[in-house]
Amino acid sequence: MTCLATELTKCGIKFDKVERRVRYLNLLLFYSNFILMRCRCFPHVVNRACKSVLGAITKLDFAANGAPEYVPTIGPQPRSFLDAIDRDPIATVRTLVRVTRSSSLRRQYFSEILKTLEKKDLQLLRDVDIRWSSTLLMVERAILLREAIDKFLESDEFEELRKYQLTEVEWDALEAFHRILSVPHAFQQKLSAEKTPTLCNAIPSYEAMAKVWEAQQHKYPETSHIIQAGLDKLEGYRDRTDLVPAYVLAMSKLIESAHFTQT
Repeated sequence: MTCLATELTKCGIKFDKVERRVRYLNLLLFYSNFILMRCRCFPHVVNRACKSVLGAITKLDFAANGAPEYVPTIGPQPRSFLDAIDRDPIATVRTLVRVTRSSSLRRQYFSEILKTLEKKDLQLLRDVDIRWSSTLLMVERAILLREAIDKFLESDEFEELRKYQLTEVEWDALEAFHRILSVPHAFQQKLSAEKTPTLCNAIPSYEAMAKVWEAQQHKYPETSHIIQAGLDKLEGYRDRTDLVPAYVLAMSKLIESAHFTQT
């Protein structure tokens, strides 16, 4: 640095300005490396992958607070899986849940239908944009109460709600969405439930989750493009772990600990 100061002085350049610039660049480089090499929360990464999947199957704008009601398109009944996606059964269920729960008369009538069917008196669940897995839970509850929902919408009591009735193809699509979304939910639950550090499980979990989704792609090719949206997001974060030695170090410590435990 002294040699640099001498040469700059000969050229009539004040060294203090250059020194500040050099220090600024060094600081910038330090923080850039820090951002690249920081450890990421695996459940949060899984949630981002889940959001990518949701973006491929439903209009996320309708999940926000204060969003307008979603009204299904009026036209020919959906005949294929892609037709069902275009009609957005998740948004349809979400709106149905909201309009049903907003009225005490509708809630009471729905409860009476459940009682008639000799089923447990359960409420329909509405997803929340900022709550992990809430869309999965909403879809899961709707599938569980499908018979009651169909009877509720077929009733003459609330004819204005018949536009939210789902076809067989749309129910099949919800089953497919539930199957796909159950994968990130399972991994989130597993790692979030641990009471000890789980950094050592991050890379194996990335690989395991990707394999489960890839298996679904082969078994259900019609959903391949939906799952790929989640895989692409997952792969982007997985590549960043290669820059962080802490992941491999944590795995090696786990293996070492297991070895000594067995011996």
